[in-house]
Amino acid sequence: MPGTGDTYHFGNVHGPVNAGSGRQFVAGRDQTVYEGDGDRRELVAQVAALREALNGMRLTAGERGAADRELGAVREALDRDEPDREAAAGHLQRFTEGLRRAGALASAGAAAVGALSTLAHWLGPLGAGVLGLL
Repeated sequence: MPGTGDTYHFGNVHGPVNAGSGRQFVAGRDQTVYEGDGDRRELVAQVAALREALNGMRLTAGERGAADRELGAVREALDRDEPDREAAAGHLQRFTEGLRRAGALASAGAAAVGALSTLAHWLGPLGAGVLGLL
C-alpha cells in the first residue's frame, strides 16, 4: 500500500513498484504505456491524417463514403468531454476492415498505418482488433 512501506511482487520484479495512473497496453512482446488519457488533440490529428490518406486511396465511391462515415464517427466518439473508447474502437475497426477488403490497406502508406496504430494503442485492449488487421 502506498505510504505503508509494503512492497509488491510482479513476476521477476520485487520491491516497491509504482504503477502510476497511466494506461498500459501489452500485446505479445510489445508494450505501450500512455500517461493519463492522452492528448485528445493528438488523437484528432491522427484521425485527420487518416482522412488525408483516404483522399489518396483508390476506392470506389461506395467504399470511400463508408470509410468517410466511419472516420467521422471515430472523431465524434473522441471529441467528447469523456471520449467513448468503445464506439471509437468499433468504428476504427470497421474503417480498417473496409480498407483491407478494398485492397487499399496494403498501399495505405506509413502515415495511415502509423495513425491507425497510434489510435489503436490509445484504445488499449479495445484496439487489438485494429492492430490485428495491420
